[in-house]
Amino acid sequence: MLKALGEQLKVLAADPRNHFTSKLRALTGPREAARYGRPLRQLILALPRMTLQLRQWSDHSGLPPRVLRMQRFALSYLYDPIDFVSGDGVGLFRYIDDAYLIARIYESTLADHGGSGDKNHGDRALAKSVPEWIELARRVLPKETAKIDALLEEVARGRNGISKRGSNRS
Repeated sequence: MLKALGEQLKVLAADPRNHFTSKLRALTGPREAARYGRPLRQLILALPRMTLQLRQWSDHSGLPPRVLRMQRFALSYLYDPIDFVSGDGVGLFRYIDDAYLIARIYESTLADHGGSGDKNHGDRALAKSVPEWIELARRVLPKETAKIDALLEEVARGRNGISKRGSNRS
């Protein structure tokens, strides 16, 4: 599944008819779109790698229960994602909320997994990029990322965070 998702994302990123840049420009303006475009594409394209790493970490013991709950949520979320970004639902941009959610869980797990000193921590370059990507996504989609953060807080606390309230999905 993750390999197929990765291939689909690569195809969307390479499609000249993809409206990623125009959508980003409409949300941020031309200057910020030029600055944010590449890192946000990288965030979306890293979605399968981050998800695979979460899956690998979930097989290890010693993580706090809240982190394990968020990891399980992340893996189930990909099968039936809640859409936080409104719009036409086409192109690469439609994955930005999914990538943000997975990146937040990745970042949280990495922090609780021992950080860069842990031999099982995964891809160091990816781990280094995630905080920047998260911050850029928050700047581009402040309302949507705030909803995702609130949802993840519910999940971390053990509440039923899998709710479509507040999402843009019909």
